[in-house]
Amino acid sequence: GGGRRGTSGGRRGGSKGVVRIVVPNRDAEGNAALVGLGSSKFIEVLRNELRPGDEVAIKPGKSTLTYRGEHVPVTDMVYLASGLGIVPIVDQIKAITPKGSSSVKATSVVWINENRSDFDLAMDELEREYMKYSTKLAVSCILDDVEKNPMEANTEVEEAVPYFNAGTMAVISGPKRFTEKAKAYLMRKGYPENCICILP
Repeated sequence: GGGRRGTSGGRRGGSKGVVRIVVPNRDAEGNAALVGLGSSKFIEVLRNELRPGDEVAIKPGKSTLTYRGEHVPVTDMVYLASGLGIVPIVDQIKAITPKGSSSVKATSVVWINENRSDFDLAMDELEREYMKYSTKLAVSCILDDVEKNPMEANTEVEEAVPYFNAGTMAVISGPKRFTEKAKAYLMRKGYPENCICILP
């Protein structure tokens, strides 16, 4: 994967800051298959037209990380990711794992990719976080094509994804077909639907 840094500024004299944009490192056709045609075109603009120092206006979407479960506080986080879906999860891990930053006591990250090279995207960052918080953070990187194969058929996935306990929130992030399969898998494993959040 490739990263690109740019500045973001508001149109009405808002504050400027640095934004990190992570995109897959594939050709246009591969990007379109992975993230969809619209996002693929945006990646091409980033690669071919945007230059360091260019300003980009960014409009944040609605917040989608909402816990609707009955058991509070949230003490356990379970993240299932595929492909670029790991990017928002790494940011969340950095926010919730430092001592005193949240009610979360244990975090499990299960990152599943079809190709070994897909792990290059965020492996270094995940490893750094794990080294800092090894007693609180479990990370499993699993090589499998879960869009074709059932998740239950992979013993590594079965071992890495804990069963539901009160106070657990699950977050799924990745391509649409992956998120649909992962949600169904978690529900079969005992996770209530209101404790599962799917990132767009």
